[in-house]
Amino acid sequence: MKYLYVVSLLLCASLAYKLIQIEPDLLASTQIKLAIIDELKDVILKLPDIDLDTLQDIDTATLNDFVDLILPQVNKIILEAGMDPVTVPDETVDLKIGTSHLTEGNLTNLATIERYEDVTLSYDHDAKKLDIEFILTWQDIHLTYKYHTKVPLISISGHVIADVKNLKVHMKLGCDLNAYHIVIDGLDFKHTGTIKLKFKGNSLVDWITNAMTTVFSTIFHNLILNIVKKVAMDPMEEIVEVLNEIIDRILNPTTLSG
Repeated sequence: MKYLYVVSLLLCASLAYKLIQIEPDLLASTQIKLAIIDELKDVILKLPDIDLDTLQDIDTATLNDFVDLILPQVNKIILEAGMDPVTVPDETVDLKIGTSHLTEGNLTNLATIERYEDVTLSYDHDAKKLDIEFILTWQDIHLTYKYHTKVPLISISGHVIADVKNLKVHMKLGCDLNAYHIVIDGLDFKHTGTIKLKFKGNSLVDWITNAMTTVFSTIFHNLILNIVKKVAMDPMEEIVEVLNEIIDRILNPTTLSG
């Protein structure tokens, strides 16, 4: 019953599909959708079997190993789609004491997703529902911008580097074994991470730097969270359809060819 493991492929497919939307010139979306299905189906078929009668005997190490097998493919998809690094929009920021123009922004280290702690698997025999729950983490995401800040009588320029550490996304996915379809039971930020800023440039003035730090921290943190949300979380409903099609293709290969 290898198809039971397909629930934890949801992140991989969601990332892939969202990247397709961002990079439409790679191929037509329908072609890529089918390519994703075929690629993930091949991965699933290589996985070990699970017997529902002995589900409680599956150890945590096996589940961890499975997710660890999938995540490098997720990171590879991000890199190949040109999303690490990714260019972020220019910004004009009101500092209250003046204005700062942010240009040439780049976000890096999106393709560094890792598993955090153990994967858990449970099965409700009465409802015939399989649930898998796990947390994914980005240890250190970098955002860089050029800044040009003007306040009365003073103008300074340089680079600002923002590091968000230990960002975590919690996922709980289920597989209804009556209908052999996937459902989303939980999807949220487990921890939004901590942010630190570093400024590089000439003639840095403490009171101006303090003003920039206060405003930039909120803007940059929200920007990084929004990008992670768009890439890894928003398209889940669409991707459930893709993964359910994967299951259908595995269970009914002759009726869903092409």
